[in-house]
Amino acid sequence: MNIVKIQEIIPDTGNKILTATLAAADECVALMDSGEVVRYKGSGPGEHLFSTKSSLGYQDGGFDMTAPSTIYTLDNIVVIVNDYKRHGYIHYPGKYAAIHLWREDYYAEISRYAIALYKDAQGIPHIIYAVAWNHVQIMNLDTLQVLTAAKSLITVDAEERHIAFYENYKEPNRLPWPSAYDYFFGGLLMSPDRTHFLSAGWRWGSSDSYSIYEIDHFIHHHRISEKNVSHWEHNNRAVCWIDATTVAVTFHPVKDDDEGAIPDAPCEVYFYQVGGATPELERKIKIPDVDILTGEMHYIPALQAILFFGAASGVTLFSLEGAVLLRDAALQADAYYPDSHLLLKVIDGKIIVFQLQL
Repeated sequence: MNIVKIQEIIPDTGNKILTATLAAADECVALMDSGEVVRYKGSGPGEHLFSTKSSLGYQDGGFDMTAPSTIYTLDNIVVIVNDYKRHGYIHYPGKYAAIHLWREDYYAEISRYAIALYKDAQGIPHIIYAVAWNHVQIMNLDTLQVLTAAKSLITVDAEERHIAFYENYKEPNRLPWPSAYDYFFGGLLMSPDRTHFLSAGWRWGSSDSYSIYEIDHFIHHHRISEKNVSHWEHNNRAVCWIDATTVAVTFHPVKDDDEGAIPDAPCEVYFYQVGGATPELERKIKIPDVDILTGEMHYIPALQAILFFGAASGVTLFSLEGAVLLRDAALQADAYYPDSHLLLKVIDGKIIVFQLQL
C-alpha cells in the first residue's frame, strides 16, 4: 500500500490554477487567476464554464478569487465559494450559467461557508447552503425552489429549554423568548446514506460544536431539530462519518485542556454513536507521533481505515484500532476522493494528482 503521483495538469493558457477539485477520475474543475472557472477532461484543453468576475458593485468587492475557496461538484453541476468570505456561484449546464450565492458577514471570516450537494431519492440535485451564520437553506437545483424558505430559526424545544434555564438562574433582565438559533454553521458533511448532514461549526464560548440534522425533517418541519454530537475547545478539529450512525472526531489532550494530560500525550480519535436520540461516545483510540487534530479525515470502508491529511502533518492512514498503516509527512493534499482513491494538490499554479494504491 502506497501513494504515487499519477498526473500533473498545467494550464495551456498561461494562467495559473488557484484552486481545483476532481469531478471524476479523469476530470477536474479549476479556478484560474483570471477569475475563470474551467473544466479539464483527460489531457485535453480546458473548457470555460463561467467567470467569478461580476460587473455588479458589491460593497465588499464580491467574490475574491485570491482568497481561499472551495469548488464542489455533483455530476456536471459546479459550486464555488470563498471559504471565509461571503460570495459564491452555482453553475448548472443547460439550465443556468452562474447564479450568485451570498451570505451575511457576521463572523464569516472564522465560519466556513456551509455548502453541501446531494441527490434526493428521486435523483434530483439539491444544495444546502448558508445565508447567515445561524441559517442554512435547502434548494432544489432543478427548479431553484428554496424548500426551506418558510423555516424558522427556532428549535423544536426552545420554550422548554428557556423555562428550564430560568428555573435555575434567576436574572432580572430577561429577553423576549424563544430566542433564535444560537449556532455558527461550518463545513457540511453528508451522511453515507444521504439522509443527514453534519455541521462542523461552533458556538460562543467559544467551542467546536458539531451537530447533525435529518434532511427530511429539516425540509418539512417549521422548526430546527438538531442532534449535537458534542462540544470541545475551539480548535477546528477534523471529523468524518464512519457509517450512517457513527461519527469520528479528533481530540488532542493538551490542546483540548484535558484534565491530567501529560505534555506529550498523543492525539486521539473519538467515535460517537449518533443513531439514537442522544449521541454517545462509544470508544477512543490513540494515534501516536502525529498531530491529527486539525485537517481532513475520510473513512475508507475497503480498508476499514481512516485517511487524515493536514497542512502541517502530511498524510496518515490508520486503522479503526489506531495502528498507523501508512505515513508520509512530506506529502501535501488539498482533497481526497473516496470513489477513486485519488488525492489532489494545487501548487505553483498547477494540479498534482496522487493515488492511494490499496
